[in-house]
Amino acid sequence: MLEHLIVCRHGETVWNIERRAQGRGDSPLTEAGIGQAQALGRALAARGIEHIVSSTLGRALHTAEIVSEITGCAVSVDERLVERAFGELEGKRFEAMALDPVWTAVVRCTDPDATAPGAESLREVATRVLAALHDIRKLPYRSVAVITHGQSISSMLATLRDDHSDYAVYRHGNCGYTPLHVREGGFGIDAWNLDPLAVELAERAVVTDQK
Repeated sequence: MLEHLIVCRHGETVWNIERRAQGRGDSPLTEAGIGQAQALGRALAARGIEHIVSSTLGRALHTAEIVSEITGCAVSVDERLVERAFGELEGKRFEAMALDPVWTAVVRCTDPDATAPGAESLREVATRVLAALHDIRKLPYRSVAVITHGQSISSMLATLRDDHSDYAVYRHGNCGYTPLHVREGGFGIDAWNLDPLAVELAERAVVTDQK
């Protein structure tokens, strides 16, 4: 029976560096992104994860594969974990989108109902992501890691906390992760956007201080 579900964002990509909206489009992990995924793998191994479920998009799958190599866990996929569709905004730079208030509302998560042509609202994203998480509860593991995307995570966490004022509060850095504890009828959140590299450095500092 599932006890712990750890929701993670993929590693840094080329489009992240170029400040472009990715959505259903894709770009490869950078060298830094690969390093972030390796740190995430070590963090998840320390937490004893037993299985990984990934978005079907390449950047998430590559992150999941790196984590899998470190943890020894198998990877399955769920298309409902893909990033929010940005429609006509995909591939556009954030600087260009900032010139249009409608585009800004979509990309910056300031309005859960905001859409652009071909795009999803944050409410729509949360519905499918939460459906995927509830199905993951049926898997025969105690601890599962989910590799997904920034706005997918933001919409899901805001909905779980019933906080629709500003979804951007729940933004995650690349390979940031949020441990959820499973409870009857849903999930509980203790902290979010933990940085695996920062956690690793902090743990090393504690060990050094104890010597």
